[in-house]
Amino acid sequence: MSTTFNDKIYTQEVLNAFTAGLAPLRAFTRSFSPEARRKGDAIIIPRVDALSTTTFAYANNSGYPYETEGGTVASITLNLDQHQIVGVDITDVQFANSGSADISIFAQQQGRALARKCIENVFGLLSITNFGAAAATPVSIANTGLAQLRAARKTLMDRKVNMDMVSLISNSELYSSLLGDSNITQAFQYGGSEAVREARIPRLYGMDVYETNALPLGGTLSLVGFLAHPDSIAIAVRNLQPQDGGDSYLAVETVTDAETGLGFTYRRHFNPGKGRHFASIECLFGMTTALTLGIGLLRKAD
Repeated sequence: MSTTFNDKIYTQEVLNAFTAGLAPLRAFTRSFSPEARRKGDAIIIPRVDALSTTTFAYANNSGYPYETEGGTVASITLNLDQHQIVGVDITDVQFANSGSADISIFAQQQGRALARKCIENVFGLLSITNFGAAAATPVSIANTGLAQLRAARKTLMDRKVNMDMVSLISNSELYSSLLGDSNITQAFQYGGSEAVREARIPRLYGMDVYETNALPLGGTLSLVGFLAHPDSIAIAVRNLQPQDGGDSYLAVETVTDAETGLGFTYRRHFNPGKGRHFASIECLFGMTTALTLGIGLLRKAD
């Protein structure tokens, strides 16, 4: 069996799909680490709150002008209260009729499913309750484009939000509308052909752009997109350390992406009574709101 089920290939396929699906989370303050944790553990993420500027004078600070204390290091605390798992099972017949390439399809689906659940839970924080009515701007998809994004950007700028760090997360409707804008599709206007060749908009008005189909729809707040400063939401992802399973597991490991720190735990075992392979991936994560002024919600009005 081990000649067909290659755990290294399988987990790499999961990792590729998992990290790709969580790309929009780069817009937020995050703590991704291979450090193993338990459900409920608290994670403290530091951030610099404020720095002030003072006119230099030798008399400052009682004659010690270079020892002026300044800046406030604040912290965002969140709990790893989300434990999500995606499992698949493979029968003896399926295993016998499948090569490693066929089985890797399960891995890609698992990675995407786990990423989607994580990101849906994070986007569940986007509400009037958490960020205030002033954060939500009603927009019509039929009339939403660059002018509306400029207006949303100005709103955050007027709140003194550092726009160098703000990202735009868009649903498929808004993203499709932007892809249809000649200022973006025409290379001589936009400065590149990514929109037409790859359906990708890397940046707009100084913001990184991400497309997602996981924004809240319906109910009291149906979003087409939002602008976000990293400190508006804090996210932490950790690996769950398995107990010693002895000979129960055919494979067990924690897998981490070297570039982002994102990871998950992988387990595989065989049940002889059922004649089935079971392969699962899981991760611990948590999220919380932070800088409430750092969000600009684009609420669907049609």
